Formats: sequence, C-alpha cells, structure tokens
Amino acid sequence: MDVIKKLDDLRLERGMSVYRLAELSGLSQSTLANSFSRKIQPSIKNLELILATLGVSMSQFFAEGEQQMILSTKEIQMIKNYRVLPAEVRDSLAETINFLPKLMR
Repeated sequence: MDVIKKLDDLRLERGMSVYRLAELSGLSQSTLANSFSRKIQPSIKNLELILATLGVSMSQFFAEGEQQMILSTKEIQMIKNYRVLPAEVRDSLAETINFLPKLMR
C-alpha cells in the first residue's frame, strides 16, 4: 500500500490543501510537505493526526478491498442521526433510500 498516495487522495477528495491540512491537524506545513513531496511516511502519531483531520480511522485507512469504507463527515453524521431514530422510522427511511437509485435511472 502506498500510504502517501492514499493520504494525498483522501486530502484531495476533501478539497483540502496541504496548508489547510497542516492548520487543522496541528502539524507543521513543512512536515506535511515533506511527506507528500518526498514520499516520506509520517510517524504513527502524525498519521493519526492526519487521519483524524480527514475524518478517517486507522482501521478504515488500512482496510483493503470490500472491507474499506471511508465515510465523509456528513455521512458519519447521517449514520449517527439514523441510529437514534425509532426502528419503524429507520426501516421506512432505509426503504426510501434503497428506492432512490431506481428513480435516478
């Protein structure tokens, strides 16, 4: 696995510059720039900070294939909201969401 490429892809998917990632993670811009431009892998501590800033857990990041599911902040919030709904509302909502792709065809 190319850790740097995967981190860079996640950063770009979120429309985040290296500067903004540094600002939000508390890491220096030079530390991040070295990682991305020189392909220097971050320490575990720095990787945890970067991933937390990108909204990804370590297990999500290192999962491969079908196990891998990286959720955006909005998706995580939707799941949290879904889980507090009564069961009958969750079931109805799930049916509606599952039907929507058919409408989009």
